[in-house]
Amino acid sequence: MIHPYKFLLVFLFACSSFFAQQKDYSFGYRLEFIPDSTDVLNTRVEDFTLFIAQGRSYFVSDNFLKKDSILKSLEKTQSFNFSKAPKTRFKSVIIKENKTITFYDNILKYYFSYKETPDFHWEILPDRQQIGEYRTQKATTEFGGRKWTAWFTTDLPYQDGPYKFGGLPGLIVKAEDTEGHYRYELISIRKKSLPDNVIFTDKYLKQHKEMPKKDYNKAMKNINDNMINEAAMSGLTIAPESMEQAKKNLSKRNNPIELK
Repeated sequence: MIHPYKFLLVFLFACSSFFAQQKDYSFGYRLEFIPDSTDVLNTRVEDFTLFIAQGRSYFVSDNFLKKDSILKSLEKTQSFNFSKAPKTRFKSVIIKENKTITFYDNILKYYFSYKETPDFHWEILPDRQQIGEYRTQKATTEFGGRKWTAWFTTDLPYQDGPYKFGGLPGLIVKAEDTEGHYRYELISIRKKSLPDNVIFTDKYLKQHKEMPKKDYNKAMKNINDNMINEAAMSGLTIAPESMEQAKKNLSKRNNPIELK
């Protein structure tokens, strides 16, 4: 009779071997977040995918991926029905390679990028929890002006996670800030290579203007503070009766994932 501990070792080795043979995988994460800090009952949900391929990882909104694909197909048919494109507030592509993170973002006609090498200073705690089928361990850190709790698993041979998070000895299954304003949770694992999508091409990424992160934050604040004028300069027309509603909607976007 095989001892249960030996069976577990054999199982984990088999899993590791399986993942090692299949290098390209994608991990689906669901984000629940509160966009308006003055209305904590207003919770939004959006799904993201972490692609791991060729020594890099890519983190992107599923709606942003779908929107790009739909617009690409509409362009071929010369039929531009933008109502068919899913809406997303997250038009960023986050690429991690070694310890360097490159953040690409787009708003209206502007394309920005910056690099950073955050040291998360994780404190790994003895607390353990079963989340779904994964055995996880607790870790805490401070990042972007928030305190975060993460639960990671060593059952899978990856040391990565949602958004910019990484640096733990395993894959992050769940990450949540202490205020409960942002929570990522792993919802799927698939054998999937990086899709043939415009937003992953060198041509798309190279059009982003690289700058220090502090300059990016200043530029984004300036654009958001003057969004109505910026939209008009980009060729978008806003009816007068919609102007006040647009300003009201913008005022509710006051709770970014990184506060500093």
